[in-house]
Amino acid sequence: MDERICVLYGGPSKESEVSRRSALRINHALLKKGYNSKLLEYTPDMITQLKSGYSVIFNIMHGRPGEDGQVQGIFEYLKIPYTGSGVIPCAITMNKYINQQVVKSFGVPVLKSLYVNEEILKNNPDIVKKSFSSDIILKPNTGGSSVGVIIVKPEDAYERLAEKILEFGDYIVEEYISGGIEVTVGVIKDNGVKVLTPLQLVPKNAFYDYHAKYTSGMTDFIIPPRLDKAVIDRMMKMSGEIFTKLRMDTFARVDFIVTKSGDIYELEVNSIPGMTDLSDLPQEAEFDGIEYCELVEKLLKTAGVNKDA
Repeated sequence: MDERICVLYGGPSKESEVSRRSALRINHALLKKGYNSKLLEYTPDMITQLKSGYSVIFNIMHGRPGEDGQVQGIFEYLKIPYTGSGVIPCAITMNKYINQQVVKSFGVPVLKSLYVNEEILKNNPDIVKKSFSSDIILKPNTGGSSVGVIIVKPEDAYERLAEKILEFGDYIVEEYISGGIEVTVGVIKDNGVKVLTPLQLVPKNAFYDYHAKYTSGMTDFIIPPRLDKAVIDRMMKMSGEIFTKLRMDTFARVDFIVTKSGDIYELEVNSIPGMTDLSDLPQEAEFDGIEYCELVEKLLKTAGVNKDA
């Protein structure tokens, strides 16, 4: 095929290895489909290389700056069609706290949460202890793949946050739902918005952390989830609405926690989901009859510019 496709991966984030694994699999699928595809790692001279004749960018950079609107702005400036959402939805969804405030405005329930940075913690050391009475989960506010995520008691939060903020930057503090069921819902653009069958995650660790996500055998995947159909349908509807109202493109993954009583809470939205052999969205697509190479080709066909126009 005449199109020269760049599969862009890597970057300085702690998710660069996952990005590389996703890129290798995507590039193999494109080559198998007959596309003129080439891997390109994010480097300081990336712009020069992109100008060298690539006609389409398949962006599979996880984390910053590939998932927060920065490289999307570069693609728009260069006017090279790219996969994924535009600058604004990427910026919103990369910031967990802002994402929660936005989806809450759509009527989607979210957990009680608190945004904390170094200055806030310094001026109010007891802010977390005063805000929560039971176990909490601490997450880097703009991180992904569960890197830097820990579960603690409110009285231990200050010490752990003071340490973690130095390494990961701003944090979001959420109430921890003990015994909650973790479910993820993939959404793709395929002649409109297509919500995939949700996937229930049963990690063998305390929660779906980095090790559980990317180590074979450390998580059981149940599809469809072992939940009432009404609960599954609600999550699917919420996911489609979030994707549409945020004006997202190509693909996304919406993560939820379901309580024992069936209450649903949105956790976060991932604008560039993993595409490795263990990733969630490809498993959901395969369950719905879309094999991996076909999925990659469908995603490629959504490439464009002026995505926020």
